[in-house]
Amino acid sequence: MGSTGITEADVDKAMAVGASSRQSLRRDDPAVRALAAAVSVRRRLEGEEAVTDDELLAAHDQLHAKVPHRNGGSLEALADALLGRGIVPSPDDYDGDWWLWWPKKGYGPCRDCRQCRSLTRYSAKWGKPYRYLCARCRKQELADDTAYLNSVTGVVPVEGESAESLFSRRTTALVGQLGSQLAAPERQAGRPDTEQWGEYIERLMEVLGPLDWAGWQVPDEYDSDWDDETGPMLFATLWRTSAALDVEYYPREGRLRFLPYDDVCGDFPESFSALDEEVELTVALQGDEAVTVVRHRAGALGLLDATRVRVVEGADPEAAEAFEAESLRALFGPAASYRKIPVADIVKEAVQHPDLSTYLRWVVGMAGRDVHPDPVPDAAALGIAAWCWRNETAVEAHHLPSDVLMARVNIAVTRAVLPHVCPYEGIDWDGIEQSLTDTDWQLPNGRTVSSLFGDGWQEVQSTVREQIRKWQRLDTELLGPDTTLRLMTIGGSTSYTHHWWGQGRWRAICEGIVHDAVRAGFTLPQPYDCRGSDALIDDLEDPDMQSDAVLDWLIDMPEAPVSGPHGLRHHPVTRPIVREYDPWWATPEGE
Repeated sequence: MGSTGITEADVDKAMAVGASSRQSLRRDDPAVRALAAAVSVRRRLEGEEAVTDDELLAAHDQLHAKVPHRNGGSLEALADALLGRGIVPSPDDYDGDWWLWWPKKGYGPCRDCRQCRSLTRYSAKWGKPYRYLCARCRKQELADDTAYLNSVTGVVPVEGESAESLFSRRTTALVGQLGSQLAAPERQAGRPDTEQWGEYIERLMEVLGPLDWAGWQVPDEYDSDWDDETGPMLFATLWRTSAALDVEYYPREGRLRFLPYDDVCGDFPESFSALDEEVELTVALQGDEAVTVVRHRAGALGLLDATRVRVVEGADPEAAEAFEAESLRALFGPAASYRKIPVADIVKEAVQHPDLSTYLRWVVGMAGRDVHPDPVPDAAALGIAAWCWRNETAVEAHHLPSDVLMARVNIAVTRAVLPHVCPYEGIDWDGIEQSLTDTDWQLPNGRTVSSLFGDGWQEVQSTVREQIRKWQRLDTELLGPDTTLRLMTIGGSTSYTHHWWGQGRWRAICEGIVHDAVRAGFTLPQPYDCRGSDALIDDLEDPDMQSDAVLDWLIDMPEAPVSGPHGLRHHPVTRPIVREYDPWWATPEGE
């Protein structure tokens, strides 16, 4: 048995599976051998032993042939492992029924982009086979399909329309086109063809890239419309946790509008608008400038940071409790899916865990009580900088001699963390540990961070490593990547980091400080006393590249009186934007 990798214990487990299925089998029965082979492969996979693709596929196929049903979940487990290696059946394999036991969701190479990501299996409809796609490629597929149908039929969905109604209208339109003439009618002057609709969708997704990275769900499909005056229009609702905003894009006019979301029908009672008023931007059809415009404006609106939201004063207590419960589900629901246990069990484990309970009580429950549990990579990087570097380590015990130097190191830490935080793949803790404990790690001026701490570097290095590994264990053993990202986002969104570089509002904060200083008649630091305030604002996007004098001016505004205006340390512009959740559909009893 040893040559095949099957042990007597594997056969014992196979016999137990057969017994539980009320099958009377002998140890040398082919069904038992197939079950034992599957048990052996699963055991070795779980123990991280080497299993070749051929072995894995052979065990799956043998089990399917001999014991397709009541196999103790082994067929499903082997299919999940095959998916992780990018091995997916052809449409007609296994009599075309393989989708019955292959996972609905999994992780592995996407069919279209071939990147290893979270995957979803989509059904064989409209001439498409069963297929596994990542979220990005599914978005593109749906966008292409919608644009094609809208263009071919000339029929676009209307608000509130059912799928059956839309299908009927499109069918009628196609029949009318075929009945009127065989040749395609002359296209209305200026109306986009299928290829142009696709280009508009690609451009909209490109300019919305900053929001996509910040955790907003760029939708799976776009509604579209056409008007003789404004030309083509694409529109959709963007969601992040319970926050929403509406988007309208007019490519011919180069206009992009962000609008407040209004849950008119009350379909989403725990939702709220991420905006209070309309915002319109000018975006060209080509070039990177439009993406920069969106990033700057969205950043100023707080859309690239975690959402801060408070329940409006006087709200119905039951509505407030429902909102808090929904937020808790958004935070710990992904962990429950990761662990395949109920949310309540995850919450209980988390609040009792010795390495997590204090963080939940202090950072999440108090300092970050208004922070929505959004998955925002840049904010999560700040959270890691705050709670794996500055706090709970020896860094504060070896405080650097000036706030300017400490600011430079904070920025360097955030820069080092950012490449290792991804909204799709989670946090690469090994990469972060290597970056933040590297003795040769340098500031832009060439000084090593280790030299700044002198004899204290080894203690800093050791305690930072300990903190990172603690969170790595929490990530892999308890929380999973999504919930960990959300917890780190909250950690990077408290008052402790409101004035730190790396947040989405950073440019807007610098604009507020500089403009107030200019209005007060203050002298800008050299060389910006000659170059001007706009140049200073642009260059402050990379503050660690500026001189000590510029950074000192930004932080404390040396010539500012007590009454202000102030620098970064005390300026009110650093306070985040806070939204309100107002359950208009509920009122307190007695009103």
